[in-house]
Amino acid sequence: EELIKNGINVQPVVNQLEVSPILYQRSVIDYFKSQKVLISAYKPLNRGANFGSEPLPELAAKYSKTEAQIMLRWSLQRGLIVVAKTATASRMNENRDILNFSLTDDEMMQLDTLTTSEYVHERERNKFTFMQKTSK
Repeated sequence: EELIKNGINVQPVVNQLEVSPILYQRSVIDYFKSQKVLISAYKPLNRGANFGSEPLPELAAKYSKTEAQIMLRWSLQRGLIVVAKTATASRMNENRDILNFSLTDDEMMQLDTLTTSEYVHERERNKFTFMQKTSK
């Protein structure tokens, strides 16, 4: 809508957003999906900052996977395009090994609860501050 108001008439196909179980803004993602825009999720692992937070270790043990694999699988099951950055060959292989299991609906909802409104607001404040600094 904002693009069209500014005279850009080409419908976007993909929008890249920071998305993970830690920063899951369902309403934003649902909006883009309703507009037929795919979401490419960057930082799907939140740089590992939340490894150790339940239910990640429990699910990792249940499926004999790493916590990173659990978070990446969550992203896939949410219908996201996943961009996981690593320069380590073993992690690249590990990141691809997420197609041989599925999380239950209940487990997906448990992971959704890792997003807190406080964290979302903090990220928005940080983004706003960064944009103010870079626009000067």
